[in-house]
Amino acid sequence: MTSPIPGLIAWPVLIAALVIVVGRCLLLNHKVVDQLINCALLAAISGILLREAWFENLAGTLVWFADYDQVVQFCRQLSFGSILLSVAYIYGIAKLWDGAEVTDAWKRQRRYTLVAVIATAVILIAGIPARRADQLIDQAMGWPAVIAWTAFYIPLAVIAFAIARISFAELRNADPSTQWRERVVCLGVLGLSICLGLDAITTPIITAVAVIGDHSAHDPEMIRKAWIFFIAHVVASAVVAIPLVSTVTARIGWDRTGRYCRRLHPLWADLTASTPEIVLPIDGLGHVEPSTRLHRMIIEIHDSLLQLRRYVPTADTLIDGRGGAVPYAVQIAEAIDAKSAGRPPLVSNANPTPGKGYLLAARDPRTDLQQLLELASAWPCARRIAAAEGLTPPFAQR
Repeated sequence: MTSPIPGLIAWPVLIAALVIVVGRCLLLNHKVVDQLINCALLAAISGILLREAWFENLAGTLVWFADYDQVVQFCRQLSFGSILLSVAYIYGIAKLWDGAEVTDAWKRQRRYTLVAVIATAVILIAGIPARRADQLIDQAMGWPAVIAWTAFYIPLAVIAFAIARISFAELRNADPSTQWRERVVCLGVLGLSICLGLDAITTPIITAVAVIGDHSAHDPEMIRKAWIFFIAHVVASAVVAIPLVSTVTARIGWDRTGRYCRRLHPLWADLTASTPEIVLPIDGLGHVEPSTRLHRMIIEIHDSLLQLRRYVPTADTLIDGRGGAVPYAVQIAEAIDAKSAGRPPLVSNANPTPGKGYLLAARDPRTDLQQLLELASAWPCARRIAAAEGLTPPFAQR
């Protein structure tokens, strides 16, 4: 039996994992921690491939100079090396989480990878009797199985208890204001790490006891081990897919910040067209993050309103926004019309009206953004009213 995971389940997961890792390599591969995550995911995918029947058949056919059955069993044993390699990268991520220097990450990672390679070599050497008998390690059993599982589970126990220690420290030193979601995640990671660590310790011991007592393995087909690895891979892929989804939605403007930018854009475009001198210069080239774009739009809208309030008879009315968002937006349109027509300002720059009240006051960012969104919602109505009144600001000419 090659893999106990049905193809109807395994293939969608494998394809999804490949999509995730390709997306992360293209969009999330700049930071060291992201590179380590991508390497860990690639190693895990290779472990699934090595357990798939079509891949084993392909390997058995291509390696014509070796016995077909032994090549297939070699692929199955090598899949445990892929798991160890993935665990080595996860350990590197855990060390960064624990506060290790980022600059030395790859130097440390070479040592962790070397440990995984040595453990894999031990598994393959100990697995020679099983390969010659065309059996899985737990089917062949004997002391080679004890050696193989000891080499496999010691690195898993180390990483499990390292993550458990880090999670416990995070919970113990957590700020009282820490959100409950973060605490739940830490508790979940702590519990999972402890369970995996205990399993990693007990499995070689149980195997040794079975060999001493001349008993067969409890799970000779290694179904439980395959499902544990597969479920862990699914959970890990889902977790690392979250930042990828966030990045993609931000790039195409489907995130909340992008939606705010789209709602403010008509208002911002008309205001900055009437006061181009307040538009901030763009440094460099390339993609601008939605949060940065939104921040710039808010600043430029406020700067534009500060300029336009000089073109209405009562600047306090424009500042305070008395009467609601629509009348306030109409007054902005009138101010744009006055400035576009070249009329002199009614309020001198030397003695401006104090910036108090609606929009121009110093408020918290959430309230400020909400007021600007209300103004942006009223802006289309103000444009129609302005057009009906015969105003000719730039937006009425487009």
